Amino acid sequence: MVFVACSGFPVPVSRYWRDFEAVELADTELGLPGSGTIGRWKRESPDGFGFSIIAPKSISDEEFKQTENTQETLQGLGRLVETLDARAAVFIGSTDFKSTKANKARLKSFLATVPDSVPYVVFDLPSWDPSQVASIAKSRLVAAYDPLQDTPPPAKGLAYIRLPGPAGKRSRYDDESLERIADHVREIQDSCEEIFIAFRNIDMHTNATALRKRLKI
Repeated sequence: MVFVACSGFPVPVSRYWRDFEAVELADTELGLPGSGTIGRWKRESPDGFGFSIIAPKSISDEEFKQTENTQETLQGLGRLVETLDARAAVFIGSTDFKSTKANKARLKSFLATVPDSVPYVVFDLPSWDPSQVASIAKSRLVAAYDPLQDTPPPAKGLAYIRLPGPAGKRSRYDDESLERIADHVREIQDSCEEIFIAFRNIDMHTNATALRKRLKI
């Protein structure tokens, strides 16, 4: 199964439900939504819609330490994932969080505290190579990557592709780049149970729509 999504809602939500089959919820990076918002997403989204959820930034701000605040936030995140039957929770680290032996051990300990309701824990760590992330644990941990910039990590149940724009958030993917992304998806499709692709650039709606057409989904 291949999900092509935007990170956040670049168009009104009612239109987004019609245009795409998945979304990477981005507002959650600032904090978990209230029950009214969650209920509306659950009620209005089409059957089989694919959600992934960006974890609150407060967790990475504390560098994945097991504090009381982190544990409380993780429990709320777990309930949100369960309610929306989300595919994954995405944890975004800062560029200051380096790939060191101590940080690898910390992430491994952190992973053990993420609620079981979260099927896949995705780490997007800009200062790490995806293979370094993937080496931390074998079960339910996934390294986010950009196939145009990174060496893809070993294929497993979920492949998680995040596309920030070829030259940053305000840039757009041209036809050649979109075809390269599509070729990569075709190459790994038989090796993964699911592939989740989240566009994050300024023209995410147009670029994601174009990729869906290339992949014929």
